[in-house]
Amino acid sequence: MPRKITHAFTLIELLVVIAIIAILAAILFPVFAQAREAARQSSCMSNMKQIGIGLMMYETDYDEQYPPSQLGPDNAHLISWPVLMQPYIKNEQVFVCPSTSSATFKPDPTKIFGGTARTYCGRTRTDISFGILTGADGTNVPPFLVNGLSYGRNLIPFNAWKTAGFTNGDKSGFVTSGTTLSVVAAAVEDPAGTIHVVETMTGATGTADPCIQGNSIRGIQAEIRTDHYPDMTASKVAYRHKEGFTALFGDMHAKYRKWGSTKAAEWSIQQD
Repeated sequence: MPRKITHAFTLIELLVVIAIIAILAAILFPVFAQAREAARQSSCMSNMKQIGIGLMMYETDYDEQYPPSQLGPDNAHLISWPVLMQPYIKNEQVFVCPSTSSATFKPDPTKIFGGTARTYCGRTRTDISFGILTGADGTNVPPFLVNGLSYGRNLIPFNAWKTAGFTNGDKSGFVTSGTTLSVVAAAVEDPAGTIHVVETMTGATGTADPCIQGNSIRGIQAEIRTDHYPDMTASKVAYRHKEGFTALFGDMHAKYRKWGSTKAAEWSIQQD
């Protein structure tokens, strides 16, 4: 009776195949990760454009007045700008960047450093804040229509500039006095060159939870909180998309900016 011959892989052949698979995986996994991030960045850009449409519709309905940072007679009865946008947007997910989570993190020391050490969060949530149930955008009057927020407006007032030449009384973002009252469209001299909404993150010191600080993440209220200053502050421009961020400008166009690339002139509504 003839002997039956069987064919099988040798151990060396199996090891070679495993090694090839491992090499291909090492090459392809970063590509897949980049593709996922590109999709998130595209979704974030779409969010910005929808927010821009909402701002434009609000402005049309309110005699060319942009929405204020907040409305309310006192700190216990506040409604923030994302809630004011909801009649026009009708989707709270528009205010959440898909590259964020409600997890805290330490800032990149090559970008943000100096001052009091802080832990940051890129997406706030509705929770108890300073003893009051507060929405993710800082609203503390129910119903809470925005339960996640990762974007903030340019609310730099006249007296919060650090760049030489941007003196008190000369320049401002989309605010008049303080950081609450907004401007009329006619006051925006350079809409195409002025940043209005950006990706933001909020920071807290010690053991405090930054993810419940909706009143901080909703606005950039000083030039040192922008991307061209490294200071650790309560709110900062984020760098979550390939070390950059999406920005909505005053004429409602949106584009990607590398973190650290903006100039002071892009944050003031005046011609510079």
